Amino acid sequence: MIMLAALLRQPMLPVVLLLASLLPTAAPAMAAEISDGFESGRIDPKVWAPCPRQENRFFIDDTVVRSGRYAAGMALLPGDAVPAAIPPMEARRRRSGCMDTMPGAVFAPERDQRAELWLQPAEPNGADRWFGFSFRIDEPVRTDGNRLIIGQWKQSGGHSPILAQRFKNGAFHITVEQEGPTPGQQCRVLVAWQDGYDFSDFPGYPSFLHGGEDTVGGRLPTDRRGDCSHGLTIDRKGPLPSPFGAWVDMVVHLRVAAGPDDLIEIWADGRPIVTIRGPVGFRDGGAQYFKFGPYRDPSPNPLVVRFDDFSRGGSFAEVDPRRFDQ
Repeated sequence: MIMLAALLRQPMLPVVLLLASLLPTAAPAMAAEISDGFESGRIDPKVWAPCPRQENRFFIDDTVVRSGRYAAGMALLPGDAVPAAIPPMEARRRRSGCMDTMPGAVFAPERDQRAELWLQPAEPNGADRWFGFSFRIDEPVRTDGNRLIIGQWKQSGGHSPILAQRFKNGAFHITVEQEGPTPGQQCRVLVAWQDGYDFSDFPGYPSFLHGGEDTVGGRLPTDRRGDCSHGLTIDRKGPLPSPFGAWVDMVVHLRVAAGPDDLIEIWADGRPIVTIRGPVGFRDGGAQYFKFGPYRDPSPNPLVVRFDDFSRGGSFAEVDPRRFDQ
């Protein structure tokens, strides 16, 4: 009190300045760990490893962008309207499903089509990270019912994505993966969906056993007769928007180690979509990594996806794609 009274006897401006000096200062805004709006006009090989295959093309677009001057694009069965492909690049990451496979190995195309960008720095199992990005899919909406994934988080090994952005008949939905009730089985859980989603993949239950491998590597069959999820609390807050012909801003908070304290939070266009708590992923899974782009069953239909305003960091504010608008 004596110090404050002494300050009040001084002229007003010094008092204001001295009082301000006693207050805690706001921490400077943290920058995202990785941030790429593709404003360099290229796909940075230090950040992304494109997966080259005969059916795909990667490009930089200056006409359809979320913000700034450029966006990245990827196309399956590209036509003449798709911009020119980026020059081939040397990637640090080698993948068996891509033509830049491990040295000495022979590229064996799988029974699928893909045009994915792999985020170069992988993460240790259980890393607590936030991801933000914007994407859109060229119309028209395809209704062939085949598997289509655009954006997924995986653990190294042979398991399905621990978190996947999926599409069926044009409807956006999201699934997580966890260990099934017996060793080697995988349980797929539906956690979010767009209005109008066809629930025929999940008849009567929000999850099903969709396979995996037994102890000798044999494929286990899909079984949709019961709910196989365990230990999960799913708080659905709203429907997903459609990215066909419109940009969608995604934010994903991921902390997954196949344990009871796992956490996934998802926002779309600034709105909360779902919070998942409980075991996600696989205890024998290795490093976690993110890849973005279309991955689908074979189809004769061209598909073009655009990707912009990506960040990986430690909070919502660091990765929210809307910060690129400032």
